[in-house]
Parts: sequence; structure tokens; C-alpha cells
Amino acid sequence: MEPAEQVRWLVDQVAITALISSFAASLDIHDHVAYTGTFADDATLRLPFGTFEGRDAIAAMPTAPPPTASHHLVGTHRIEVDGDEARAQWHVIATHVFDAAQPDKHSQAGGWYAATLRRTEQGWRFSSVELHITWTNGWTVPEEPS
Repeated sequence: MEPAEQVRWLVDQVAITALISSFAASLDIHDHVAYTGTFADDATLRLPFGTFEGRDAIAAMPTAPPPTASHHLVGTHRIEVDGDEARAQWHVIATHVFDAAQPDKHSQAGGWYAATLRRTEQGWRFSSVELHITWTNGWTVPEEPS
């Protein structure tokens, strides 16, 4: 691989890793605008409770009662770039606290994400993201906010 190709490869790896980190961090700081901004306009998001087609549908998707705190740890990134398209997978462990007065009552889930991406004028954006839950543990999500 030529030096220019190596630099391009490194830049793409860092940019996609940063997008994945932004995706996770936006969930923890409850920044829905930043979260939806990681997706291309025509992206697809597949979650255990539904599939959402397009950034507008992702922005409008129903959500569970919001946790008072969440903590998403992501890692083990695998990224393959092919020109202006890419595939990525990464692991996640997510912890959710629904009552700040009872942080010991929390729920956790672990699994992995599979995504396709494309280079846009705004940088790399997700074309599709699918969450695969491997395990869950802990307190159940309340039906209604307390």
C-alpha cells in the first residue's frame, strides 16, 4: 500500500471510530439531534423493538421512559472501507439507571452493532445500523416514569 493510501486508510478508520463514539456518547448525554445526525438521510435503524426507515423516522421513533443516566461502553471495532462505502461492527455494554434515587436498580444489556456507512459531504454517516442483543441483566424498565 502506498503512503497516500495508508494515510487515507488511517483517516477513514479514525473518522468512522469517532462516528461510532459520537453515536454512543449522544445516547448518554441525551442529545437526540446529535444521535440522528450520525445517520444518512435514507438510513435504516433496526432495533429489537422495531425498524425505522430514514433519518426522519429515526428521529421520531418511540422510546422507553428515558433513563436518568445511561452509560454505553463501545469497543472491539472492526471496520472495512471500500472506497466511499464501509462496513463496521462493534461491541456494546449499556447500563441504564431509571431512578436517580436508586442507582442500584439498573438494567444492563450487552451485544454488538453491525453497520454500513457511506462517505457524504458531511463525512461518514450510517446507511444502516442493526443492534444484536446477546444478554441482559438487572432491573426491568418501568412502564411509566416515576
